[in-house]
Amino acid sequence: MYLVYSVSDCHVHSKGVEKAERIVKAMDAANVEKIVLFSPHPGLMTMDTSIISREKFRECVKFASDIQRYDPDRIICFAFIDPRMEGAVYEAERVVCDLELKGFKMIPAGWYPYEERFRLLFEKIESLRAPIIFHSGISWGFPDSSRFCRPVYYEFLMFYPKIRFALAHIGWPWVDECLATAGRFLAAVGWDNIDKTQMFIDITPGTPRLWRSEALRKAIVYLGSDLLIFGSDNGNPEDPERFKKVILSDLAILKEELGLTEDSIEKIMKRNLERFLKGVS
Repeated sequence: MYLVYSVSDCHVHSKGVEKAERIVKAMDAANVEKIVLFSPHPGLMTMDTSIISREKFRECVKFASDIQRYDPDRIICFAFIDPRMEGAVYEAERVVCDLELKGFKMIPAGWYPYEERFRLLFEKIESLRAPIIFHSGISWGFPDSSRFCRPVYYEFLMFYPKIRFALAHIGWPWVDECLATAGRFLAAVGWDNIDKTQMFIDITPGTPRLWRSEALRKAIVYLGSDLLIFGSDNGNPEDPERFKKVILSDLAILKEELGLTEDSIEKIMKRNLERFLKGVS
C-alpha cells in the first residue's frame, strides 16, 4: 500500500551498461519521481594512485551525461570522482560546466577528506555550487577503507561554507558521530536556520535492519526531519524491485515504528532532496 507515495532517491549507482529509457521505466514502476544517479565507478578506489585513470573517469562521466540528457528533470547525475586523480580540479569544472552534471560522489578510500592537498578541488567545487554526497562509515567495497570515512573527518567542510554535502549511510556504525557532526554544522548557522546549513544525512542503508529503526529515531529526535534524505543504494536502476524493497522497508519504519506524520515522511522521502540540490541559501 505504501507505493502510493511518490519518492525521490538520492543514492543510485550505475555500471555503464544501463539504458535511460529502462531506468525511467523502472522508476515509474516503483513510483520514484526523481533519482540522483552516480556515474559508473571509474576504478579509482585504490591505494595505488598510479593506476588512477583520467581517461576512464571521462568515459564514465560522459556515460552519465548521456543518461541525464534523456530526462534531466528526473535523472540528476553526479560524477564519481577521486580527488587524487591528475587534473581533478579541471575535470570537476568540466563535469559541471560542459557535461552539466549536477554534483559529485566521493568515497575516501586511501585518502582523508580533510587533506590540505585537496584544498583547490574543494575551492573549485564551492565556486561551482555543486553538492557532494560522501560515503561515510564502514565500507564493504575496499579493504581498510573505513579508517578514512569517519563522519567527524568532514567537519573541515566548515571552511567551504557554500558547499552543501550529505554523509551517506548515517555513518554506520558511527551513527552518533554522524549526528553530532550534523549538529555541529547546524549550530554554526543557528538551529532555526535549517535552510542555511551545509550538511544533510543520506539515510541510504548501511545500517542493518536490526539497528536501522534506532538510527532513524535518533536522527529525527536530534535533528528533526528536515535534514534527512532517502536513498536506496540501488545498484541496478533498471530493476524496480530494487527500489521498492528499500522504499517499503523505510516507509514501514517511519510510519509504523516511529509514527511520523505524513508531512515528515514526505520531507524525508521526497522534498528534502530538492532543498539539498538547490545548495546553501
